[in-house]
This record gives sequence, C-alpha cells and structure tokens, in this order.
Amino acid sequence: MNRKPACYFIILLASAILFTTCRPDKQEPVSAQNQGIADTITELMTQITAYAENANADSAFLWLSEDPDAIYMTGGMAYSYREVVSKFRHEYGNIKRQKIEPIHTRVIVFSPSAAAWIFVGKGTSVSRDDQLAEQLLEETWLWQRGFSGWNVVHYHESYLAFPDACKKATVEFALKELSKELSGRPLTPAGMPAILTSFLKNYPIIYGASLAFAPKAGKKHVAAPYIYRQSAGFKQVNLPESFDYTQSEWYAKPVSQKAPSWSNPYYDDGGGGVVMVTYSVPMYDQAKNLIGVLTSDVEMK
Repeated sequence: MNRKPACYFIILLASAILFTTCRPDKQEPVSAQNQGIADTITELMTQITAYAENANADSAFLWLSEDPDAIYMTGGMAYSYREVVSKFRHEYGNIKRQKIEPIHTRVIVFSPSAAAWIFVGKGTSVSRDDQLAEQLLEETWLWQRGFSGWNVVHYHESYLAFPDACKKATVEFALKELSKELSGRPLTPAGMPAILTSFLKNYPIIYGASLAFAPKAGKKHVAAPYIYRQSAGFKQVNLPESFDYTQSEWYAKPVSQKAPSWSNPYYDDGGGGVVMVTYSVPMYDQAKNLIGVLTSDVEMK
C-alpha cells in the first residue's frame, strides 16, 4: 500500500492528454520568453479564480473563446460557451461564498502562442441555505494567443467530494472509540487484522483501516497491516518494507502534532486503488511512548 498523493496521478494524466491534443512541433527549452508566458497565464488564472470566489460567472469566463466548436468539460459533461456560462450563472446564484485553495499548480508552455494551466486544489462553498460543501478540484485550461491576446480554447474540470460534516463526525467518533478500546492492550501486527476487520464491519462508511506501528530507533519500518473493502468482503495487505510510511502525511502529521488529524486527499497505490482521505489517531503506551498511528480511510467519489 504505497500511498502516493492524488495530484501526482492527476498531473500525469492531464499532461498525457495535453501533449496528445495540443503538442507543438518542437517543445521549447526553458527560456525567459517561456517564463514570461507562464507568468502571464498565472496572473490571468489568479484573476479568474478571484472572480470565481466572488461567484461572478460572467467575469470568470471572460477569457473563454466563444467559438461554437469549442467544448468545455465540467463534471463529466461537455458544454458550449453559452451553455457553460449559463450553467455557472445558475450555480453561482445559489452560493453565498466560496474559497478555492491550491494544492498544486503548473503552467506548461508549448509555444509562444499556446500554453496550459494545470490546477489541483480544494474548493469550499457555502450555499444560500448554509450548506457546506468541500471538493477536490482538478482543472486543465488550454490557452491560445491570437491577435486580441490570450483566450481559453478548452478547459476540463472534474471534482471529488470530501466527506461531509456528518460522515467526518462518525469516522472521528468510531476511531477514537477503537483507540480507547485498544488502550492498555498488548498490540501486535498479527493480532490487528481481526480487530480491524470487525471495526470495518461495524462502520460501513469507512473504506479501510490500519495500525501503522512506530519504528524503533534507526529503522523506518516495522509493520502496518491494512484491511480494506472489496466487493466480496475484505482484503489484507501490508506496507512493503521499502516504503517509509513515517513520511506520509497520514502518519507524520498526527505524530508531530500529537493529536488526531485529517490528511489531504491522495491516491492509495498498492492498497485499495482509490482516492481517499485518512483520519489518524496517534496511540501511546502508559509511559507516553508512541505505539503507532491508527487510521480510518474514507473514499472520495
């Protein structure tokens, strides 16, 4: 279960699409000209993001090409210029406020007249009726420079929903109760699969669970048995010895803060093979020595 960040895979996929659909005859080396183009695209996207945060659809899509053959993708659907502006006017009309926080951004310059902006980030919005929604956003904007300046000729946006407040509260309660139940008991890697499987049976909203044991001095790995759901039941995997799980956010953050915490989204490579977020609780013995980190995963859909 080699857990890599979700953005790593999203960027590879987006780059593959970009180079297939908009590949120049010859890719330019890094240059002052390319840096200038990258800075220009970044500034334009900063303006667009500000308009989006203010729920101003007309200004947010000011740079979109009105070419009737242009296609703009969002939420798995294709829209024309008029359709996408109409869609977001309607959606923004139901939003009281929203915030867009970047996790990763990148500008790829193909030529003096073509570039792409790739974004992975978190979108948080509050509706008119005070409903909170959090999403992982992945966006690719293709820019082209013409006589009138830079315009967007295509963009693709997709999103995955973060667990809502009710689901988060359930996961937090469940894992804290399990940590209390295990407190003071002798815990071993061999004994954890049965405990974790029973835990998952009691809480269907939790996708997977683990206890990553704290390594001894001079080592980076002890054991981290992981149980996750499959259509036919449950499956167990173990983190490979070559993987230093202590550097992963879901382990390092609660250990450094000495408190439970939620991770950022990531792709679970080698385990369940899904995008997820993890709630982690550090566990200590009576002498306040770290036993390990107890985790619960929630799949993002």
